[in-house]
Amino acid sequence: MERYTGKSPYFSIVTPNHNSGDGLARCINSLRDNQASYEHIIIDDCSTDDGFLWAERQAQQQMEQQSSMSTPPGETPDIPGRLVLRRNPHNMGPGGTRNHGLSLVSGRYVLFCDADDHFAPGALDILQARIEAFDSPEAVVFRYCLQGPKGDHDSLAFCQQAEERPLARAFRDFMHDTIVSSPWGKAIRADLACSLSFPDLPVSQDGLYNLDLFGRAERVLYLPEVLYYFDKRSDGSLTRKPFSNQELDKFHCSWRVFAEHYREHFAATHGMALLEIRGLRFVGVSFIMRQAINKTADDSRVRKVVLDQVRQASWSSLRQLSLKEQALLMSYAVSPALSRQLVRRSQYAS
Repeated sequence: MERYTGKSPYFSIVTPNHNSGDGLARCINSLRDNQASYEHIIIDDCSTDDGFLWAERQAQQQMEQQSSMSTPPGETPDIPGRLVLRRNPHNMGPGGTRNHGLSLVSGRYVLFCDADDHFAPGALDILQARIEAFDSPEAVVFRYCLQGPKGDHDSLAFCQQAEERPLARAFRDFMHDTIVSSPWGKAIRADLACSLSFPDLPVSQDGLYNLDLFGRAERVLYLPEVLYYFDKRSDGSLTRKPFSNQELDKFHCSWRVFAEHYREHFAATHGMALLEIRGLRFVGVSFIMRQAINKTADDSRVRKVVLDQVRQASWSSLRQLSLKEQALLMSYAVSPALSRQLVRRSQYAS
């Protein structure tokens, strides 16, 4: 059942904020040229900078504008782009903060936007037109632009024109990383979005949320437009955090939870090959890249985790990877030092 009523905003944008500085203002302002109605739910996770204070001043001005408008008795003035601001009582991390935001949703469709990212001009208007043209699918996926230190790069195109795809195809695309695993890059019907929650994990909470999302969405609409800007200019292409054993444990723990959830809920329907392929990418390729880009010397624990994941996969699953991914895994098995050199010279490090 849909939660939407005629007086509700069409979209609810959920943004977790933690020390995002001026990025939060850019995020808020990127939505203002849309005609589509929306509420922007921003949850501050114990920031120590002034970014959220600016948002609170904007919300106060909005309330003053609303109170000065003349409306019939009993009716609320219609102000597009209402700001809904809350503070967490204690630091909850991105997953818990997004769950807090989901609890406040009143719109028809939910979008997630990180506080240091922003939407393309008119993104909400484009989404509303496509949603209505395709009779309200459960989810809509769209492209993004990665803004990195060496320039902007658009994500690969899903399609040449808007098209709807069934659950099995969308689920496969998610497991293959054709659909980005981040919370953003999607518009989700609110009844579905709010029936799910981000798990209490140290990292990669979004993977499990999206696993359940694409395991349930019967109709998924694919769009060719770039509607979101993912800003990584301040910290590089992947992460500049050293890939220590502590970080390894966080990511590997999240992967094990993901894999167990898949086996319990989706393996009977979709088989095990999709999980093997995703494991090769998430544990194999991703861990090698993190270690290489952060200039970390070879570590026997990382090497054991990666090679164990490769050994568990079938040859047919390995062949589903790109030639570049296969080469990276094979070079790592022979010489971790060689694989690090390949990563640093490739587009991955850009």
